[in-house]
Amino acid sequence: MKYMKTLKILACVMGAFAIAGTSALAEMRTWTAADGRTLEAEFLGVTGAGPNTNIKLRTAAGQEYQFPLSKLSKEDQLWAKAHLPKDPHALAAEIDKLVLDKMKEAYYGLREEYQGLAANTDLTAAEKKKRAEELAREMEMCAPNDAASDEQFMRRVYLDIAGRIPTFKEADAFLNNRSKTRRADLINELLDSDAFAMRMYNWYSDLLRIREGVFMMGNGDIKADPYIEWIKQSVKEDKKYDEMVAEMLAATGKIWDNPATGYILSDSGMRLCNLSNTFTIFMGTEITCAQCHDHPFEEVYQMDFYKMAAFMGETETRARGRGNMMMMMEGGGGGVTREELARMNKLLLDAGKLRENDTTDRQLNRMVGTHSINVNDTGRNVVKLPHDYKYDDGDPSQSVDPGTYFGDIMDLEKYETPRQAFADWVTSENNPRFTVNVVNRLWKMAFGLAQIEPVYNIPGHLDGQAQNPKLLAFLEEMMKDLDYSVRDFMRVVYNTNAYQREAEHLSPTLTQIDKGTFHFPGPVLRRMSAEQMWDSFVTLTTEDPDAMVRRGWEEYKEIMHFDTTQLKTADQVWEYRNRIREVGRLVDVNGDASGRDVGKVGRVQMVRASEMRQPQAPGHFLRMFGQSDKQLIENQFTSGSSPQVMNLLNGQITNEVLTSPEAYLVKEIMHGEKGSKGDKIDKIFLSVLGRYPTSEEKSKASAGMSKKVDRDAPQKDKDAAEAAGIGNLIWALVNTREFMFIQ
Repeated sequence: MKYMKTLKILACVMGAFAIAGTSALAEMRTWTAADGRTLEAEFLGVTGAGPNTNIKLRTAAGQEYQFPLSKLSKEDQLWAKAHLPKDPHALAAEIDKLVLDKMKEAYYGLREEYQGLAANTDLTAAEKKKRAEELAREMEMCAPNDAASDEQFMRRVYLDIAGRIPTFKEADAFLNNRSKTRRADLINELLDSDAFAMRMYNWYSDLLRIREGVFMMGNGDIKADPYIEWIKQSVKEDKKYDEMVAEMLAATGKIWDNPATGYILSDSGMRLCNLSNTFTIFMGTEITCAQCHDHPFEEVYQMDFYKMAAFMGETETRARGRGNMMMMMEGGGGGVTREELARMNKLLLDAGKLRENDTTDRQLNRMVGTHSINVNDTGRNVVKLPHDYKYDDGDPSQSVDPGTYFGDIMDLEKYETPRQAFADWVTSENNPRFTVNVVNRLWKMAFGLAQIEPVYNIPGHLDGQAQNPKLLAFLEEMMKDLDYSVRDFMRVVYNTNAYQREAEHLSPTLTQIDKGTFHFPGPVLRRMSAEQMWDSFVTLTTEDPDAMVRRGWEEYKEIMHFDTTQLKTADQVWEYRNRIREVGRLVDVNGDASGRDVGKVGRVQMVRASEMRQPQAPGHFLRMFGQSDKQLIENQFTSGSSPQVMNLLNGQITNEVLTSPEAYLVKEIMHGEKGSKGDKIDKIFLSVLGRYPTSEEKSKASAGMSKKVDRDAPQKDKDAAEAAGIGNLIWALVNTREFMFIQ
């Protein structure tokens, strides 16, 4: 049975980790235990990690001691934590130990129930048989899967970190790398790449609902480019997650000056909805019910909801104009008065540039109108209880002061605005749900299933709902120790044996998910997301899939700060008016290329999903395969449908862009390095599936690529036949389940 492998692994994975050296070694200091006892000793380093961390000390007499970090005084714990190693392999080993311990515990518990079924008088024979089948299945899923092959690992880690399959050159380089650290090296390389920022942007855009026009029903009058680029830049520079969230919650100003305002603007005019979304996104807690009544399942009362909403009670998303100074920026230029707007419209009218019967240009008016979109705090709290409030702790329409219902009690006197206090409260290490929420979501990114499902329903306690409470507590503490570096956190997770095992092909049951009894023998087998699939097609159709990027923030800022009084003619006004339409152009890595045709293959623009319109139109490939509409939090899907099948079989991407004689990969196979038909088949398999074909596959592929052409036929006919054969094989491979799923 597969569990025999578990026993072997458990036998070798336990044991102390190597002592981690630090710059503080050999420093003699006085150590104080939690009970007040002291010891003068040198700090030699630590063993273990997370909750199992022990410090190793040596006295002047040469005696060595090991103490659990938790047994030291608070001051010494802080000192030791400042010198803890950040070695991802030591942390990964601790995760693996916690995963295997839970598997072992679950296995023996299931086996005990299995052995006692015969004597169970509460079940009928049919019920016993059904339960025996369930127990056998769950016991099989309590054994760790075999280690993933290099091919499986490579393809998975590219899809999970870079958001796409590897190119042929990338796959070939990794599989021919004989270094013992090649897996860890590849993880580091990908985490430092631009592709990682593109991949993480897709994750953030689903979570934060980032879309063109920014507002819930945004029509494009205000540009999302500053917000989009700020997210990507934050990923690239590995901005601390808690700082990033705090910036979004407390941001003020205009989006082109302070892109983090995009988060508040997403729910412009919907203060209460924004509070509900903030809890769901950043604390994994659904409190929407409490907007109308006490929550039926959580200890959240309607009064709690409105006290929390009051932290945002002074926040407005539009600046209120004063007389003719409507839309003027506070504290500087860049605004436009009514008179100035009227002057520009008159220039256009007199020059005949307006549509018939129009006296003003609507696009110019809307663009200028965005100057009034300004996240600011008025100093006046407008949050009141509903007119039909029915509980004894308040009166209908009563004003409500800000207050928290768990975590820290905030002293508003220390902050300029209640919203700043709220941002600090949300991101505090003392917030019992903030850190747990993000590590739970990031675990799901790597394994396909979270420790707590659904991710928006984290309870007030972890025991009883978390799949592995000890592991989740460890991940929470690790994120804090890593100073909220998402990159470093994921580096640890991707280096675990748990992640680098073969995918689990037995799907977790709804009962296992609900009760937290799926114990991660490997990542869950899952279909690519819409963005991963699209970006993989981009990889197959372009030489450098990450080369084209969207840029618009700086140009947008320049336009919105431009002094329009310098525009003296209708042509100048018209050019200024049209520049806003070009914000967000695609450029190459050098910033040189521009225009609407950049990245086009045939009639289709093949650039990374993160660099395209957010979201795409409903009929686009991305939407068909599950891209979120960005209206609801994480509204993407990976379920299959008949239109998806027909699109892959007969659609433009697979029948024109990918497999036509002019397609990039077809030409690369035909005209690249010369080789036999077998070599070309190898290259196609490695490009599409990330592995080499078996001998049987190679034989069938060779037969399928053979096209009968007269020996005396013109070379162009022979080339056309070869191109068709190559295209047919590519078409066949991208229509396999192996291509669409992450093993």
